Amino acid sequence: MPTPPLLHVDRRQEDVRTVLVLAGAMDLHSVHVFTAAMAAALRSGATAVHVDLSAVAFCDCSGLNALLEAAQDSRAQGRTFQARAPSTAVLRLFTLTGTTGILLDRAPRAVGAAVGAPAGADEAAAKRFEDRSAAPPL
Repeated sequence: MPTPPLLHVDRRQEDVRTVLVLAGAMDLHSVHVFTAAMAAALRSGATAVHVDLSAVAFCDCSGLNALLEAAQDSRAQGRTFQARAPSTAVLRLFTLTGTTGILLDRAPRAVGAAVGAPAGADEAAAKRFEDRSAAPPL
């Protein structure tokens, strides 16, 4: 019998935005739960998707990549994407990887200083993310 994923997603509507509330662990074995919920939100015609990360206890690079892809896909379709209320663990991951400026509305400065992120790292990462083009075929 398969083990249930350790990530739960609740979806709610707030005016014109769809809010996905994540709880649990966002890793290689559970990230598909988020990607399915995100795809469903975009298929439903949501003009804005906000992802509440306050109850995410763990997030690895699979979860981070899924969030970055969701942001890129949403914005490519002319929709708003925003991660909100990251837990301490998620905020630390965003800060260490320089992705707070890409995923959050505003980058928390105090946390970046606490983990030694250089000033402007988030802005540089955001620029690289926005400027990246499709990788050439292999």
